[in-house]
Order: sequence, then C-alpha cells, then structure tokens
Amino acid sequence: MAEQVKSIVEILCKPPFNKTFNIISFDNLEPLQLLQVLNDVFSYIEPSNALDLREETPEDMAHRMLKFLSVLKYTPDCSVQEFQAGIITGERSVVYQTLAWLLPNVEMLKTRAYLGKYLVRVDIPAEILQDDEVEKIHNEYMELVEEFKTVHKATDKLKNTKYTAADIKRDINQMEQEHEQILKTIERKKARVESMSNMSELLSGARSLRREQERQASIAEQRQSQKTAVQVAESKIQRLLTQLKDLRAASQNMSVDKLMSKLEEEYKSTKYLVEEKLPRELENRKKSCSNVQKVLLEPAMSEDDIEELLEKAQELQSELNDLHQQRMSKTDNADDKLVMFRKQAMMIARKKESLAEELKECTNEWTEVENELTKKKEEMRVSGAEQVLTGPEFKKYIGMIRNKGNVYKAKRAEVADVRAEVGVLSRTADILQSHYNEVKQTISNMEKERGISGYTDAQDELEMISAQKGDADEKKGQILEDMSDMSDKLNQMISEKKAALAPIIKELRPLRSKCHELEHLHTQKKTEYDSLSASLGSNLQNLEQEVRSLRETAQAEESKHHFLMHAKQLLEAEHQKVDGELAVYKNPDPALRKSSLREQYNRKIQEQDNLGKALRAKQKTVREQHSPNVAQMTMWLDLQKLLACKRNLLENQAKELDLGGGENLLIL
Repeated sequence: MAEQVKSIVEILCKPPFNKTFNIISFDNLEPLQLLQVLNDVFSYIEPSNALDLREETPEDMAHRMLKFLSVLKYTPDCSVQEFQAGIITGERSVVYQTLAWLLPNVEMLKTRAYLGKYLVRVDIPAEILQDDEVEKIHNEYMELVEEFKTVHKATDKLKNTKYTAADIKRDINQMEQEHEQILKTIERKKARVESMSNMSELLSGARSLRREQERQASIAEQRQSQKTAVQVAESKIQRLLTQLKDLRAASQNMSVDKLMSKLEEEYKSTKYLVEEKLPRELENRKKSCSNVQKVLLEPAMSEDDIEELLEKAQELQSELNDLHQQRMSKTDNADDKLVMFRKQAMMIARKKESLAEELKECTNEWTEVENELTKKKEEMRVSGAEQVLTGPEFKKYIGMIRNKGNVYKAKRAEVADVRAEVGVLSRTADILQSHYNEVKQTISNMEKERGISGYTDAQDELEMISAQKGDADEKKGQILEDMSDMSDKLNQMISEKKAALAPIIKELRPLRSKCHELEHLHTQKKTEYDSLSASLGSNLQNLEQEVRSLRETAQAEESKHHFLMHAKQLLEAEHQKVDGELAVYKNPDPALRKSSLREQYNRKIQEQDNLGKALRAKQKTVREQHSPNVAQMTMWLDLQKLLACKRNLLENQAKELDLGGGENLLIL
C-alpha cells in the first residue's frame, strides 16, 4: 500500500496535474477530497467530468464514475456493489486502487474515452429487433460506427505520416496554380461560346440534360433500393412459407400423442439447456474471464515463477486426487449400493451432457444448412429470369394496361377541370376577401364614431366560440355513440367466441385428463427405462473393461510368442551352423578340413602372430637406432645453420663492396 501511495503521489505532482501533495498530506485527505482528486483525473481524461463533487449527490457521482470506468474497461478486484459502496463513502483502498490503474495509462485512456463515446454498442433485445423500423435504425447506427472507425483510423494514419509544413504549402501552391489554369480555361471556353448565336438555348439544354441525368441517377438509386427491399421481403416470405410448409407436413403425419411427446421432449431438452447447461457454461466463462482479468492485472511473471506455479498446481492436484481416493474408499466401505447408484448417476449426467453437446452441434449445423439453403434459393431466383408471361396472360396484361391508361386519361381530365375551377374559386375568394375587408373597415370606423369600437370583433368571437362548442358537442356525441357501438360489438364477439369455444372446451377436458394419465404413465416408464439403462450401462462398462483387459493380455502374449519364435529361429540357424562345422572338422579329407572355420581362424591367428613378431623386431631396431639418428639430425641442423650464416655473411660483404666500389673477392 505504501509503494502504491508513493507512486500515485509522484505522478500527481508532475504535469499535467501539478499537485503539491506529499505522502503524509495525501494520506490525510478527507474522503470527499480524495474523491475530488479522482474526479480531477477523470476530468483530465474526459473534460465533461470537470464537476464540483459538493454540488452532486453521492448516488449520481457513483453512477457517473462507474459508467465512465466501464467505458475505460476498468475491472475492480471486488464486486460491483462493494466498489460502488466504496466510491460513495470514499474508501481509501478503492480510490487508491483506481488511481494506481488510471495514472500510469492516462494518455492511452484519453484515447479510449474519446473512442468510447462513439463506439458504445446499444444492447437491444431480440424481440424488439424484430420490428423493421428498429432494425433499420440499428443497422444505420452500426454502419455509422463502422464509418467512424474507418475515419478515425485514416485520421491517425494522417497524423502519423511524415508530411511537413513545407510539403503541405507546396501542395497548396500547386493546387492554386491548377485552379488558376482551370479558371483561364473556363474564360477561354466562355469567350468561344459567347460568339455563338444559340448560346442560351444550348445552356438551357445543358441544364435540362444535367437535371435529367441527376433525376435518372436518383431514380436508379431508388430502383435499386426498392429491388433490395423487395428481395429482402421475398426471402423473408419464402423462409416463412418454408417453415409453414414444414410445420404442416410434420403435423399431418403426426397424431396428438406423438405431437405431445415431441413437444414434451423439446420442452425438456430446452429446459435442461436453459436451466442447467447454459448457466453452468456461463458461470465457467465468467470464472475464466475473471481469472484472465486477474492474470492481466498482475505484474509480468518470469519462467521461474511460472514453473513454481506449475509445480504447486501439480502438488495440489495430487493432493486432491489422494483426498478423492480416500473419500471413495470411505464411501465404498460405508455403503456399496450407494456407490453403484452414484456411478450410475455420474454416467447418466455425462451422457446427458454429451447428448446436450450433440443437440447444440446439430442445431448449429441445421441453422447453417438452412441459411445456405436460403442463399441458394435466392441465387437461383436471381440467376433465373423473371416469370415469362404466356399468350393469354400477356393479352390479359395488355388489356389491363389499356384500361389503366383510359382511367388515367379520364382522371387527368378531371384533375385539369378541378384545377381550372380551383383557379376561378380562388379568384372569387380574393375578391370577396377584399370586399369583406372594406366593409369591416367601414364598420370599425362607424363603431369608433359611436364609441363602441370592437363590438363586431367580440360578436364574431362569440359566434365562433358557440360554433366551436356545437362542433365539440357533436363530436363528443359521435364518440360516445362509437364507443357504445364498439362495446356492443365486443360483447357480441365475446359471446360468439364463448359459444364457439364451448364444444372445444368440452372435448378438451377428457383429453386433458387423458394427457395427465399419459404423462404419469410416461414418467413411470421413463423411470423404469432410466433405471434399466443405468444398470445395463454399468454392466456394459464392466464388460467393456474386462474385454479391454483380456485384449491387452492377448496382445502381450502374442507379442511374446512372436519374440520367442524369432529367438527359436536364430538358435536353429546357429545350431545348423555348428552341425555343419562339426561335419567338416570330422571329415578325413584335408582339403575339405582346410575350409572349416576352425582352420580359417587358426590361419588368421598365425598370421596375426607373425605380424606381431615382425612389428616387435622393427620396434627394437628403431629403439636401438634412435640415439644415433637423433645425434645425426642435430649435426645436420647445425650444418644448415652454419651454411646459412656463411651465406648471409657473403651477401653482406658483396653489398659493401658494391657500395664502396672495391674489387670482388672470393672467400673460400
């Protein structure tokens, strides 16, 4: 703890925090002051956290800090409830641990906090995602998240590039020059075009062409989007039709008892998966994640530490095995019947888990095959041309198009007449409005002269209010009538449904009692089957173990038999060789006896003895002549040194004579 506080104080006293703490003053801070220091670190990482904790409730502060730490992917050693309570009360161990994790990684956490605001994935339940509008909005949100990732990566790449300010200025100057060249080109083109007589017509034609091109592009985009939507809807309809067809086919060839048994099996398997298997797997995953998180939070380990931990794990495993064996021996001595039932229960549990795994694999495989089948059907539908109309169908289609064209022309004529009438009526309304304004102005002047100004407006308001009240009363009465009609209809529908369901309920009552009886019988038979299966499984396991041991014994005996047979063959070959040697040795023919192995080995021994004698004589001669030879070699070496010395002396004298210009002398 002291080392942790020391490292925290050292980092807080450095930029960018620039605090003036020491270990004693930091350790004497009040809980609120300590939380304010933690909040200051938060505000440096994310400026939106720059708040005064005295103006914030403890619950809001804890919620905000927990949310921010979850964005930073911080995992405390304690539980979430304990961590939240420690944040609210300002517990030193919790705050110190959080600061020790935050301060060494401030710059990295700033980037993570910035990205966390835009990369948070919204968890939406599957039943809500079935709504098309919600699914569309969620897909748009995920597309925006992916687009943000791409843009952020590109931005980081640009920041890390080696472009300097000079390169950017050069690029800007180059673009300005290109801009000036483009402007000059435009001016030249304008001067060339202005001399044309039909320039305005060409410009209007170009504008129309551009508008039509833009319209064509937008229509093509709309068409593509509509095609995509139609394809998605058709694939969904095809999938639903296939499911409906499969369900109908399954229901036709199945009685009520079979359907009930199938539903019961599906319910039991699903219940086992949901209540036993999946929670156990989830708990194992959580444990593994917590273990991995603990390992990541711990400092780096050397190979010696890892080996030490492995040795400890092996020792603990061996102790655990010993304890398990002791427990099994105690239980065996206590009650052999319970041991047998426990083994049967363990076998059934293992079989249950294996069957659940197989069910999961089969379900995943079925889902993959179904998706692949849907894709293949979609590809066949896309690759194959649309449905071709036959002769009568095509004539019918042409007739329908003509009828629609005639209806369209009639409706268009009616619309034109209505538009003309609307123009006339609007003009009449304008004229009447102008007359009304003049009359209203005259009446207001007369009211002012007589001292009752505003009387007409008040009268109009009263009439309007009374008219609105009448409309409201009429609407209220209509609503009440509609509600009474709806209530009568609902009551009538309820009575009709009751009358329709009465015979079905009567038929269902005996079936329900029969179903309970069948369930009871099924449970009884299932119990008998399970007990019989468990007993047979245990017997089968014992027989399999016995067969396995007998097979291993047979294999060992067979390998021993083969080894002895090979040894016997080798011994027979050696025996035959010895018999042949004896026959040759006993033969009176001396030429044949010479070919025996004994004679051959004797000759080789004699040769080696002679060779040894010759080598010993040679060794004796070398030893006797060693001293004279060494003396003679020494004399030859001395003679070589003397001759070399004379040669050097003659060479030096010759050089001196050549330099002095004297006569050549011959020295013997």
